[in-house]
Amino acid sequence: MKTPYAVTDGREFSKLERMMIWEKPASHQTGEVELRVASEIKENWDDPELKIFNVLLEGDAGSGKTELAKALSYQLQLPYTKVTCFADMDKSDVFGALLPVTENREEDGELLEAIYQTDSLQAVLDLVARHFSLTQMAAKEKLAQLVERIENTAANPVQYRFYPSEILRALEKGYLLEIQEPTVIRDASVMVALNSALEANGMLNTPTGLVRRHPDCVVVITTNRNYQGTRPLNESLRDRMQHAEKMDLPPLEVMVSRGAAKTGFDQEEPLTIMGKVIRLLEETAKANAIKGVAGMRSYFYWVNTVRQGQDPLITLYSKVLYKLTTEPSELSLLEDALAKSGLLKDLSAWYHGRNLQAFKEGRRLSQAEADARNITEEATTLVGASDEASDEVNSDSKEATEETDSLAETAPTESDAAKEAMKLPDSEEHSDAVSQSATGTEAETDEAVHTGATAKELAEQEKTLKKQLNQKARKLFKGTSHEKEGLIIHRPKATVENQREAQALLGEIRPQVAPIIKKLKEILENEVSVDFSRGQYTGTRFDASRVAYEDFRTFSKKNPPQEAPSLAIGLRVDESGSMVREGRLTAAQKAAMGVLSFSKELDLPLMIYGDTADLSSREKTSIYSYKEFSDDYQNVPGKLMTMKPRQNNRDGVPLRLLAEALAKETATTKVLLSISDGQPKALPDYTGKKAREDIQQVIADYERQGVIFLAAAIGEDQEIIREIYGEHRFLDISDLQHFPEELVNLLARYLD
Repeated sequence: MKTPYAVTDGREFSKLERMMIWEKPASHQTGEVELRVASEIKENWDDPELKIFNVLLEGDAGSGKTELAKALSYQLQLPYTKVTCFADMDKSDVFGALLPVTENREEDGELLEAIYQTDSLQAVLDLVARHFSLTQMAAKEKLAQLVERIENTAANPVQYRFYPSEILRALEKGYLLEIQEPTVIRDASVMVALNSALEANGMLNTPTGLVRRHPDCVVVITTNRNYQGTRPLNESLRDRMQHAEKMDLPPLEVMVSRGAAKTGFDQEEPLTIMGKVIRLLEETAKANAIKGVAGMRSYFYWVNTVRQGQDPLITLYSKVLYKLTTEPSELSLLEDALAKSGLLKDLSAWYHGRNLQAFKEGRRLSQAEADARNITEEATTLVGASDEASDEVNSDSKEATEETDSLAETAPTESDAAKEAMKLPDSEEHSDAVSQSATGTEAETDEAVHTGATAKELAEQEKTLKKQLNQKARKLFKGTSHEKEGLIIHRPKATVENQREAQALLGEIRPQVAPIIKKLKEILENEVSVDFSRGQYTGTRFDASRVAYEDFRTFSKKNPPQEAPSLAIGLRVDESGSMVREGRLTAAQKAAMGVLSFSKELDLPLMIYGDTADLSSREKTSIYSYKEFSDDYQNVPGKLMTMKPRQNNRDGVPLRLLAEALAKETATTKVLLSISDGQPKALPDYTGKKAREDIQQVIADYERQGVIFLAAAIGEDQEIIREIYGEHRFLDISDLQHFPEELVNLLARYLD
């Protein structure tokens, strides 16, 4: 493509060289620096005294140095190539090296070794013929060539060839050469060796002769400023640069336009706030001698998470802050600067305000999406919660209002300290129900396909189930101390991103739990049924005695068992605010994934609940139904990834709900496992003696019905949990990394 600054008019390029000329992507934003440098090079290109052919770009990582070098390739229409320097780089990396030529040596060695094991000429010819797929006559000629090559090798055992470096090739061919980070090279003489080549019509002396610099060659040196492991750029080399640019973060408006173009996310308000955050972090890092970088790369990847629907206050850490530093004291300095600026509050207000507005208005489907999902009319129904005083689940619009109210009515609790440590606003704790209702997910579509139901039918089934669960729960707690506490059961929804995260987490725990599950599965298959049907086309056993019949019925298939499953599991996960510490919630998620895999592979009934308390004055207890006994396993891993540290914990409520469901199962063994990191505590006075007696009453009520209670303590309140549940029901989990494996091993003991 012709550009105003092209310097190669009339020059013929090979097909490969044409491909090396950088093509500007649609997301590229042409900047002022790019046009200015290209213009200066073009204007002075034919001036033998003032030609610009060496350019220095110096600045922080992520400031766009390499992007500018590639853009100059496009503007000047020069093939682009690069060399990345490293600490132990030597002169052979600059010029090239003489290396031995070893053509056919490996092949000859293998053939000769085989020949040495033969005992006659005919055997040798047969071997050569088979090796090269030749006729006998051609094998004789091939053998003669081999003998001649061996004789020549003996006379001249090693031949050498000069292999030029990429630097030498670019100088000779006339390309735009980017030399990245030359300041990391320990031996300063290496770059000095390039001095002569950096002159106009410069030359390099190589083992094969002098190589003259092509008049079209442009060298762009890109380097960082004062980073750890770098050294000052050699003065003589710096002096040979005809143009230098100090690369910093571009102006805010340029950051916004580039972010929008690069990611496709075009909402100016969050783009501007996030740009200000990046600039503030860069300034704070420099002022406090923090070595990390907050640059345009971090900005692009952070903005992209918002485009994907993720919370920017959470992804700020993985995309920006942890790239700057992971040192706690340095992170504290950066977090303090952000807190004082108020930028995160503005970003949170935009993010949660957007989700809340979408929650109120509902999401309108395009006609194409509606057709793809077999939806014949748009629905504005919102999934929410019911009023605490009602025995029935009220209309969905009223439930939505209740959850909206909870955003503003959260009671202050000890978990606020945990959230303050993370510098996350309170409203972030309650955004899950809002965001899940506001955004339709592909995961729901997958579930609809899996079950054979339409998305609309699936939504109706979920709505009905949620209504039934809330009705049963309120009926169960009538006459108890929890009757007026505002219990709401939620049914979390998994996004496609949740499912991806779940697969990654399953990949981490699979090596721990898979061998246990496989071993148990084999044992159970042998114990549950010993009857096999012989003479099958497929099966689990190969029957060698039937091979002689030649009818392909050579397998035996085990008859399916008739008895009910021997073990049913109820799993409760504490989602209180303190679970944010030390990776406790992640450990609990992994454990839940392990139990899920265990139950699915062994076909065991499983129910999983998460819980928290005091989300609002109307929602004193919140239960998250990740899996009921009646649910299949579709999307359950993704739903488990929606677990998060929330507020307080009212343990007696989820324990009674799970125990009631377990008591109705027909399995011979029923285990209720509670994973928690602390003692029960909820407003106004659910703690201490009152909470302990409530939990112990649940245990007493349901152990008589055959439910086995186990408490896995993963926090510092282990002794209190031990006291509440009793020594024989208490599990001391000190190694969170192997928690999933230990848990699956434990449950395996309860299989008959």
